[in-house]
Amino acid sequence: MKRAVLIGEKLMEVQEAARPAIKANEVLVENEVCGICGSDLHIYGGNHPVLKPPVSMGHEFAGRVVEVGADVRSIRIGDYVCAIPGVGCGKCEPCQAGKFNLCRELKVIGGLYPGGFAEYTAVPEYNIVKIPELFSATDGAMVESAAVAVHAVSRMKSVEGKKIAVLGAGPIGLLIIQVLKAFGAKLVVASDPIESRRDIASRLGADIVIDPTKENVEERIQAEVGGIGLDGAFDVAGIELTLGQALAVTKNGGEIVITALFSKDPVFPMKMLQRAEKTLLGTQMYVKQDFETAIQLMQENKIKIDEMVTHRFDLDQISEAFKLATSGAHHVGKMVIDVKKQAL
Repeated sequence: MKRAVLIGEKLMEVQEAARPAIKANEVLVENEVCGICGSDLHIYGGNHPVLKPPVSMGHEFAGRVVEVGADVRSIRIGDYVCAIPGVGCGKCEPCQAGKFNLCRELKVIGGLYPGGFAEYTAVPEYNIVKIPELFSATDGAMVESAAVAVHAVSRMKSVEGKKIAVLGAGPIGLLIIQVLKAFGAKLVVASDPIESRRDIASRLGADIVIDPTKENVEERIQAEVGGIGLDGAFDVAGIELTLGQALAVTKNGGEIVITALFSKDPVFPMKMLQRAEKTLLGTQMYVKQDFETAIQLMQENKIKIDEMVTHRFDLDQISEAFKLATSGAHHVGKMVIDVKKQAL
């Protein structure tokens, strides 16, 4: 089979490799589409806190099961599936409670295990999620990203009837906007310096969009909703500036969810957190229920994928894809790799 491997910083190579030999508790997925995630870009650029080359990346993938292990009972050859990339130890307290995302020995398919930028990927049975036949392969690959958004939103106590900011309208930010609306948020404010992202945010449900390069985010929100501030905010940019904005625009007692991967530890005004009794929440991946919720929202057309995807590349073009993804070009949104040609 063909697989893409990051062999050095910003150096991708498509290699010939042996088709994976599955274990008794695994299935073999013939991949059709695999998305490029922000964490993949951190690995590619050499600033991921854990993963370094060589890495066989790709954790947003969907395809057909072509082989099942001897102990597999719930999955059959031909099933249309996506995968939960997180693999816990299965023995610790969080794993036993279904919270593999909190396992101290957590490993990731597309990181420490070979991922979806390959024609075939071996996946444990537990990590397989069946997807509806009516989904495109791109829809299936995007379930993982949608699950990230579902889990991030679920970290807040409640969003129904609330006013919330989403700081950063990249793919995950756009998904969070849609999940917030699906869960009943009264008002969603989106801030992003890129015009095309702001336009998509408006179409996908954001009530107010802000260009932070031209407006003061805090002042604009105060003007729109009053000086008390918002109920909560999501930092989906992962920089010191947006964390400060999240603290500034939320009301006393508000909640801030850190959804982005910070490549550098930020400095922020601790008194704004402490004295206003705000809550700073982390979010790590998802749990299995989040995938099921994401699929349901996609089936109900409450999460829309198509206009988020701006570029497609074949597997042989993956180096070109990553170069474009890290170029800073404003027209780049969600990018996907058609591992199996003519996949949609």
